[in-house]
Amino acid sequence: MDWQKAQSAVKQFGLDGWLLFDFRGINPIVRALIDLPHPTTRKWFCLIPSDGEPLWLVPRLERSFFASVCGTIVDYASRQEMVDGLRQLLTGMKRVAVEYSPSGELPTVSFMDAGTFELLKSFGLELVSSADLVHWVLGRVDEDGLQLHRQAAEKLLRLKDEAFNFIVDALVKGQRVTEWQVQQFLVERMEEEGLTSSYPPIVAAMGNSANPHYFPTKEQCSPIGWGDFVLLDIFAKVANEPKAVYADITWCGYTGTTVPPRFNEQFAIVKEARDVSLEFLRERVERGEPVRGCDVDAVARKVIAKHGRANDFIHRTGHSLGTEVHGWGVNLDDYETKDTRLIVPGTLVTIEPGIYGPEIGTRTEINVAVLDETGDEGRGTRNGKVEVTTLPLQDEILPLL
Repeated sequence: MDWQKAQSAVKQFGLDGWLLFDFRGINPIVRALIDLPHPTTRKWFCLIPSDGEPLWLVPRLERSFFASVCGTIVDYASRQEMVDGLRQLLTGMKRVAVEYSPSGELPTVSFMDAGTFELLKSFGLELVSSADLVHWVLGRVDEDGLQLHRQAAEKLLRLKDEAFNFIVDALVKGQRVTEWQVQQFLVERMEEEGLTSSYPPIVAAMGNSANPHYFPTKEQCSPIGWGDFVLLDIFAKVANEPKAVYADITWCGYTGTTVPPRFNEQFAIVKEARDVSLEFLRERVERGEPVRGCDVDAVARKVIAKHGRANDFIHRTGHSLGTEVHGWGVNLDDYETKDTRLIVPGTLVTIEPGIYGPEIGTRTEINVAVLDETGDEGRGTRNGKVEVTTLPLQDEILPLL
């Protein structure tokens, strides 16, 4: 664990400490921060104070698991020893961050059980959500990660073209081609390009595209024919690189020469929402003005509502990208949750508004990095800039002939 980075976050947000807690792996944030040699079976705690080294309270039975950690270790055996040790660990603390979210508003950081929360409250502590700390420590991407992300993005943009060509080539030759076959073509090409992904890409034709998380299988997929709308959502990272960060793009095509106006009209709305929200984010960052994930989502949602399609935009505007396709950082969300975390340098997110139904689902997805004035990951927002890492932008549905 880079506890000094965690400690700087504690100071940054005016806290006395960050209390990390786990029991049988229920807190994935802790697993992302701390690499233990064996899974634990009892409760353990680690306090990152605003000053001084980490303080640990661990089960005596499993103390050896913590032999390599930095800081002072105290162990316990009985329940009473644990409560007394925890009270002692937190002596002098007033305002402490833990993995919870008020009213469960932000599930991505809500992992502390209610009983442990109540125990800590009984010590007279003010408990706050660790959401900002998680974004600061785990959610931001450094320059090495960003370079690997750019590599993946460049390859995915090429593979998108190859996939569309694969469809057209099959149709021209009079061959049957299905969503699953296109998906498997992409899976094979990604592997050949040195990319990896936790899930196969989305390939959705016509009505299937109205399901935002439609994944074709060999047994359940649709054929793609002439005059069909096709949505590709491709996400991957560079393989065999521990710091590799995902890229994630969505493009729309049409297997014909002239895209039907009703399809173009629907796509034009999500394009407008994407561009307006991107410009809003860019202006805020370049002026050094605070901007939250929920603020960007609200802007995109307002555009789609203006066109009378608010009920057809059924997901957040964007998500954090990291070593997992859905990272630990701030999401562009004022709909599924209310993500009030600040978008700071080092933030890497998707912008992907969508409209689903009644005939097709249209989505455009780009990746956006927030940089400081030097073009690197940093701490301030003054004189920042926004980089779209997945250029070019799609401005209309691609006619594939």
